[in-house]
This record gives sequence, C-alpha cells and structure tokens, in this order.
Amino acid sequence: MKVIYKQSNSPLVISIPHSGTDIPQDIAPLCNLAAKREHTDWALEELVAPLSETTLVATVSRYIVDVNRFKPRAGKTTQPIIPRIDEVGHHLFNNYPSKQKQADWLDRYYTPYYLHLENLLNEKLEQHERVLLVDLHSYDDTLFRTSDIILGTRKKQTLSQDTLKQLQLLFHEEGLTTQVDTPFSGGNIIATFGKQARIEAVQIEVPYSLYLEGHLLHPDRATTLQTKFQTIFQKLKMYHF
Repeated sequence: MKVIYKQSNSPLVISIPHSGTDIPQDIAPLCNLAAKREHTDWALEELVAPLSETTLVATVSRYIVDVNRFKPRAGKTTQPIIPRIDEVGHHLFNNYPSKQKQADWLDRYYTPYYLHLENLLNEKLEQHERVLLVDLHSYDDTLFRTSDIILGTRKKQTLSQDTLKQLQLLFHEEGLTTQVDTPFSGGNIIATFGKQARIEAVQIEVPYSLYLEGHLLHPDRATTLQTKFQTIFQKLKMYHF
C-alpha cells in the first residue's frame, strides 16, 4: 500500500482499497493467472491525483487480499477476504493458501491497511474538529441497471443525514445522479471508521462509463469528472468540515 498527497490542511481522507493489481512474487506461483480479475477499480489513483487529497491506496489485488471485507471471527473462514473464485467461477488459485499462509497474508496486507488509515485519520483529527473518510470505488455499469454515483452509508449509520443530503445536492449540481446504499451499501472500511467519534465515512462508487476507456482513463471523461469531484469536495469541506 502507499500514501499519496499527505497533507494536514484538509479534513478529507480518500481510501482506495480495490485499485491494486499487484500479485506479490511469492504468491504468484499459487495463482491461476488465467483467472479473470475484471472487477478491479481501475485507475482510481490516477483519477484522484489532481485533487491532491491525502489518499491511501492498496496496491495488492483485491483478488489476493480484499481489505474491504469484514474480518472473520476466530475459527471462521477467511474466504471473504481471500476469495477462491473470480467473477465467472474460475479458481483464483491453483492451490488455495494454507491457514498459515492466510494468516500471514492478513498480517502483511489486511491489518496494515487499517493501521495506516487509522493513523491518517488520527492525524487529521489533531488538526480538524471533524473528518470525512471517502472510501472510493468504481463499478462496471454494464452489469447493473444504473449509471448513478452510489453513496454507501451502511443504511445511514456512517454518515449524518445532513452531510448525506448536502453530498447528494452537490453531485446534483454537477449533473450527476445518485443512489443511496443500492446496490452497494459499503464494506468494512466505512463500517469500522464511520462509527468513531468526529469521523464521518461514505463509500462512493463511480460507474466505469464516467471515466474509463477499457482499463485506462478516458482523457475527456476523466478530466470532466476530476473537475466535478474537485468542486464537490471543496464545497463539502467549506460548509461541513
């Protein structure tokens, strides 16, 4: 993982857990490299780069360790975090990792992501009365009956009603329609941090069609969306954080 644009004068932290494409060298021999890994949140790091907001990016593929899944209780399977199959049912691993390897991968990739994010948020709280965590994702809108921006709030548990309404209004002013908690309500990242004092958290899902051409940024669409995000976040910080 890596932190980019670390700055203390903004009460906003962006988390990007699903854009990573790396398969670590010691893990690659276990993998079925022919498996599909299409549900990656392609190029989000590049999309947010012009915003210059503090951003934490997971670099390892979600198909190795998915840091936005809920950690299993003792004795339960880690399959939600270390998936077995891809989106069409192909096995992701020629040999699924042993329990010892699973524990090692969580120690190497899952737990550190939360520790880094916690540290970033705590640093912001030293500078600001309230902090907003944006957990940023994207989705293939050809597979859903919507091309809206999806705002995930864990059934309005991680974001105040006032902030949610303001966020919806700001997207609307930029010509972007939104849905709340459907079809994505948010994962473990906003569930973990959105219930903490002085922190609000929202999962924002962006349709591929708004910014991608294949797996790369579409020059015009991406630039347009970057400008819209810049405006939305600046206004939100000005009025609410």
